[in-house]
Amino acid sequence: MVDTITLSLPALDVLGEHLRLDVRRYPFEIPDIADSRAEREDVVRRVWSELETAGLAVDGRPEPEVADALYLMSSSETSIAAAGLLDVRNGQRMAARAVATGEVGVAGVITARGLQLDFMAPETLPEVCARLLPPARPGPGRETSVSLRLLRDAEHRSAEGVSGAADSPSEVEEITRLHKYRLGHFVVAGTGGDGNRFRMPTLTWFDTDRGRYTMCYGRSEEDETLVCAPADQRGIAARLGEQLRSVRGS
Repeated sequence: MVDTITLSLPALDVLGEHLRLDVRRYPFEIPDIADSRAEREDVVRRVWSELETAGLAVDGRPEPEVADALYLMSSSETSIAAAGLLDVRNGQRMAARAVATGEVGVAGVITARGLQLDFMAPETLPEVCARLLPPARPGPGRETSVSLRLLRDAEHRSAEGVSGAADSPSEVEEITRLHKYRLGHFVVAGTGGDGNRFRMPTLTWFDTDRGRYTMCYGRSEEDETLVCAPADQRGIAARLGEQLRSVRGS
């Protein structure tokens, strides 16, 4: 099996139509390849020629590995979508989606050349997604949380111009106010044991001068909470793994 496949965005559009697949799954943004039917037919012919030259298609049909990767990437199997800014200042974006069955997985990442598809072992899904981020040390401190109700109350008082000692920012608020030079999020979803589609709370991450942190909604006995924790690549992989187990066990 081919380990890596790279498809231009026009090729992805053409193959999606040919295979009747929804290749525009979050977070991929694939522009229309033409403004008119005649222009599209011209692009389609050019794309098939390029695919055959690259050894990715034969006689107007994609090679099995190409079709398999796109079927999996467009499926409702267990998936992790990743989006963000790898450099806030220059707007360098990250858009990726990794999907796995019990037997095989594939990760798709938007690059300057198009969509790069890499096959992977399904059990490596969390680690592969965590490695999409540049290495960074975890920020100082330990996991902390704050009640969403308290946050809303503080915002309401602030909007009305009312303040007091009780409105001193929580540790979570202080961390979120730090300057961020990278940021993004992961969305874990899948089909549970009951056959229903299930989506976990978004796992947000951001890099500051103090280090990397993650944030996610949680729940205490009394209220919904916002949980913030220091994390490096290993820590993010662990949190994604926890969410994947929750999806599969739901």
